[in-house]
Formats: sequence, C-alpha cells, structure tokens
Amino acid sequence: MTSTPLQITLRSPALLAGAPPASNLLETLHFIPGNTIRGIIARRYLQVRGKADEIFRGIFLSGSVKFGFAFPAGSQVIPLSARSCKYEGGFLADDYHGMLDLLLSGDEPVSCRRAGCKWPIDYSAGFWDPIHRKQVKVSTRMITRTAIDPIRASASMGKLYLQRVLEEDQAFNCSIDAPEALDSHFRLLVGNPFTAALGRGASRGQGWVEVEKKAISVPDWGLAKDRFDLFSQKCGRHVLAVTLLTDGLFRDDYLRDVSAPSLSDLVPLQIAPRQWKQHFVRAFMDTRTIYGFDGDPLFLPRVPRLAVAAGSAFLFEAKEDVVQPEIPEGNGVGWIGDLNCEGYGLAVLWHPFHLTPDGEQP
Repeated sequence: MTSTPLQITLRSPALLAGAPPASNLLETLHFIPGNTIRGIIARRYLQVRGKADEIFRGIFLSGSVKFGFAFPAGSQVIPLSARSCKYEGGFLADDYHGMLDLLLSGDEPVSCRRAGCKWPIDYSAGFWDPIHRKQVKVSTRMITRTAIDPIRASASMGKLYLQRVLEEDQAFNCSIDAPEALDSHFRLLVGNPFTAALGRGASRGQGWVEVEKKAISVPDWGLAKDRFDLFSQKCGRHVLAVTLLTDGLFRDDYLRDVSAPSLSDLVPLQIAPRQWKQHFVRAFMDTRTIYGFDGDPLFLPRVPRLAVAAGSAFLFEAKEDVVQPEIPEGNGVGWIGDLNCEGYGLAVLWHPFHLTPDGEQP
C-alpha cells in the first residue's frame, strides 16, 4: 500500500450534514468523511476518463483503496479520555493549564495539573496538533435561509431555517491508501489541483473546494513495541490501549452494531486475542449515528448505523499466564472494523497521548 496526501481547501462555506435536521437547524460536521472524499475523486475520474471502467471499479468499488477522513489542518481528534482545568483548560503550548489523560490513571480523584490550581477538571474535546501539542479550532457560522415556494418562485411564508456551516478558507488534510497496482492511476487523478463541490447547496454557491496533492508533517510515534514497554512500566502490568483516530463501525456475531471493538476486531493490527482478557477494563467512548445514500442505480437511503466516535479509547489487560504478549511490528497504526474504504476504523495502539498529553517526558 502507498499513501497519497491530499489537501482540501474550502473556497466557499460548506455544509456536511451528519444527521437529519433538529427542528429548523441543520448542523455541519467539523471534518470531511472518507465517503465524501471518495465521491469527489470518483467524479473527477469520470470527468477525466469519461466512463466507469475496470480501473474505476478497482479504485472506488472494490474496497481496496482507503479514503481517509480529512481533519482541519492535518489535526487529529482529541482522545475522549482527555481532561483539563474547568476554567483554564487547554494545552500548555497554548498557555493554558495543561492536559490530563485518565485512561491509565485508575480511579483516584484528579484535579488540575497546574501548581496552586485546585479547580476540578472537565472534558476536553475537539482537534489537536499532535506535533506541536496545540488545539486546532474549526471556524463555523450560522446562515439563515428560507424555503422557496415552487409555484410562486418566492420565499414561502413561515419556512425559515438555519444552517451551521464551515467557513471558507479552511484547509482539511487526509491520506488515501491504495494498492501499488492502482496507485499510478490514482495519482494521475490528483496530480494537478482541481475544483470540486461537496455537501449541500452547491447550486447556491456552497461547498466549492480546491483539491490538491500536498504533504504535511505527520507525527513519528516510533515503534509499537517501545510504546508498549512504556505503558507496561506506567501500569505495572501488560496492557493494550486502542484509540480510534476516525469513527469505527463494529458488529457482533449476529451482525448487530456494537459500541466497542472486540479483540477479534484487532487481528488486522497483529493482536493475538487469546493473550488478552476478553473485556476491556476501562473505556472512554462516544457514539454517533451514520446516515447516507447509496449510488446507482437505486439512490436509496442507507440503513443508519451506529459508529464508535473518533477519539474513543479502550484499555485491555493481558491474561495472567501470558508472560510476554505478541507485539505487532511497525508503528501500530492500521484499519479495523467495517467500511475501511470510506475511512472508518483507523486506529492506533498505545497512543502516546495517554502517557504524555502535553509532550512531556513519560
């Protein structure tokens, strides 16, 4: 597999609806999902090649190409186990009181890490820059619109609605993984910058973006084995920490959506399920419902699915009779669960954030 970095820059406000509207308000997602990026590239392919041939099916329909989520400025979702001061919460690099992580902390009470500050801690959410250890913010604004009467071609009385949209001039970055056999064809599509539309309201000027191949700095977290050793020293026992970098989709043996990955879901990351206790000992997680539509020929709504939200973290313990668990080669980052081709299920083992949220020495 080879990776191609893309940057998507908003040239107009964009609305990426993640759910049906609540009352008269339609909220946007704060990231660009992988299936949206796949649609942009697929339309580009049809514009360049003119038809859906075997190469098209190999790139977009075979499931072998992973279209990752695009996050603002190449950031990541802050793990849901993160906490910070209730009144001065944030990273030290942003001149706030610093971050805490509770995945390895046990059940003991914790308060703000700043010396002399006794305020309680609270949730920390959003995006962060894993290289500079700073928070990354997404700019949004509210747009007011009216429904149009199809007969009179004017505003309908009493039909006012609101849209929260992403503001223009923001850049979102992603990486697309493709097999070497398809990589050359894929790179031809994104070799030159091009303009595309995403989300709702393109006919009203919303969602116009510029797509270009552009690499950004990515964190080097070293080998998974080294991080495993640090986690074991911190906990005094062998532990397995799994953190989702994107939303994940998981099923049980009866094909029902579940709210956490099982050990069998971790086999693609070279984890041996028999060496770990079946149930996690601690978890910080959230869920969201995934909606969408199928393409040709039906264009019908997909069955809504329960997704485990990006940033969810799970901690497993090794079985008592396991002296040394099998540790995967490489950096411990990979794909788990369903619909990896749409960017779901990118996970990392032994995420460094859980040891050093502000980048200090463990």
